[in-house]
Amino acid sequence: MKRCAFCPTEATKLSGEHIWDDWLNRALPTKRFKVRQKWNRLDPFREYDARIIKEKLPVVCEECNNTWMSDLSNRIKQAFSEMIVNGTPTTLQPTDIDLLAAFTFMKAVVADHATVKDAPFFVADVRERFRGSLSVPSQVQMWIAAYRGVHRYSGRFVTNVLTPDKPGPLYGIEFYSFTYVVGHLVLQLLAARWKDIRQKGYPLPVLNPNAYWNPAVIKFWPNEGAPISWPPRKWIGDDVIEKFIERFNAPINLRIA
Repeated sequence: MKRCAFCPTEATKLSGEHIWDDWLNRALPTKRFKVRQKWNRLDPFREYDARIIKEKLPVVCEECNNTWMSDLSNRIKQAFSEMIVNGTPTTLQPTDIDLLAAFTFMKAVVADHATVKDAPFFVADVRERFRGSLSVPSQVQMWIAAYRGVHRYSGRFVTNVLTPDKPGPLYGIEFYSFTYVVGHLVLQLLAARWKDIRQKGYPLPVLNPNAYWNPAVIKFWPNEGAPISWPPRKWIGDDVIEKFIERFNAPINLRIA
């Protein structure tokens, strides 16, 4: 068994973390879902019909899952359920932004641990510190968008590790991207780290996505202390959602932090 993603305790299958939180089964009017999943880009999708959203990932322990993680999910339900279910316009205050950033990072770590590889992207001390303080580590950026597709209630849970393999300003750096869609809410995270621990003290670049996305995406983390109005001017639809998920594979702007 794996270690819990957030503490030294062993993860258990019985305490799997919901990909999409269980409260959605009561909040959504539909009881018919089509699930498509794969854990490797080379594998085909596995598709099946479901009456409830029950997908779990066995990467956390019972204590973490039933205490602070459950509390964070309940706070998200209280603060963001109208956005998620109905797409209700709202203004996010700095405290709301902090809450959303903690939730996004929690889901990103869970997704990272669900992917089969040698080691997690986020090191143990970062993850354990987050468990105690809900403090998002440095070199993490996050964006918020709004989704409106053919299927009113949709979800996506996608990770990607980018490793530039050609000499240049990004050589020797790994990037981890995570995109989370639940109902009308779209969250995206990007983190960076040096592959060689001996370079840990050097500044990391900050990637700025193509300006094409600006009308539909708002950067909310790092939190600059100003309110954010949601949704943006443009919604993300079925025609561009996959491009949005993969947007860090395309040409990007670069600056050194």
